[in-house]
Amino acid sequence: MTIIKKLTVSTDEEREQWVKLLELASAYHYDMAGQFTPDIIGDKEMEEVSKIHRAWGRAIQEASELIHFWEIEENEDIIIPEMHNITPQKEIDDAK
Repeated sequence: MTIIKKLTVSTDEEREQWVKLLELASAYHYDMAGQFTPDIIGDKEMEEVSKIHRAWGRAIQEASELIHFWEIEENEDIIIPEMHNITPQKEIDDAK
């Protein structure tokens, strides 16, 4: 298991892109929770699916809030993971 002691992003713009992407993902799960809210009281299966989507939406929202507070420290080395070729702006554009 790899332990990451410090999370960084290279620019404020990149950080804001991640926040936008996560906000879209959170909104999606809240929408799905609404779609799976059962019309019939006592539909346990649909209630469970709705509850799971609400939990995912909330978890993603909290992650977004944490990233929102990240600051770029110019005197620090920037860590840019190379194992994933993820571009937050591309993901945001694709979601529109």
